[in-house]
Parts: sequence; structure tokens; C-alpha cells
Amino acid sequence: MATPVRFPPAFAGGVRHFNAGRFFEAHEAFEELLDAVEADERWDVLVALIQTAVAYHKCVSGHPGTARMLGLAAEKLGALPDGVAGVDVGSLRARVREDVTLLARGGSLTERLRAAPPALAMRRDAATPPRRPGPRSR
Repeated sequence: MATPVRFPPAFAGGVRHFNAGRFFEAHEAFEELLDAVEADERWDVLVALIQTAVAYHKCVSGHPGTARMLGLAAEKLGALPDGVAGVDVGSLRARVREDVTLLARGGSLTERLRAAPPALAMRRDAATPPRRPGPRSR
């Protein structure tokens, strides 16, 4: 049985930044990992995550280009399977597509991001073996 492909440990920091709405920091953390995954499928996942984080950063910071960058992220996410190296690409892809549609209809993401920020979820499936439980706390 082949060893499942995983991201380097520093990937978790990028996920924490993303899920906390610190999109600039998330994109920086993901960019730092590109050299480590250059030769496999994780490269495409990281590029999609970087584009997604940059798009949401542009939105929350009031910078132009949110729709364009989110569209690029949607294209990149659309080419990926639902799960890669433990990342739940399918859920993020659905959220990004909803946000692209909202922007295309002239809507604003500002309130949506406040009320229901996007989240990057991890999957436990055949590609990612379950984590061993740690010591139980009392």
C-alpha cells in the first residue's frame, strides 16, 4: 500500500490563518510551501488555496480584483478532485463558486464573509489515514 501524500507540517498554520479570516497570512504560509510540493498534485492545491486566500484578502481589505481572483481560484479548484492530500477541496470549491455567483449578480461579499466566513476543512478518507488519538484529558 502506498503512503498517502500529505502536506508538510507547516501547512496546518496556513489552514489556521485561513479559518481565522487572516487571509493574507494564509496566502503567505501557503506560498512558503510551494517548493516542498513542486513535483506532485499538492502544487495545484496550494496554488488554488493561495488564489482563494488572496481573493478573500482583497475583499476584506477593500482592494480591487476580488471577482477576478476568486474566478481564477474557482477554475483551479474546479480542476481538482474533491479531496487531495487530506484537503476537502469539494467544500471549498462549492463555497468559492457561490461567492463568484454572488459577485456576478452584483452582490457584495462583505456581509457574507462576516456572517459566514469560508473555512478550509480537512478530510479523513482513503488518501489520508485517520490520525492516532492523543492522550485523553480528564
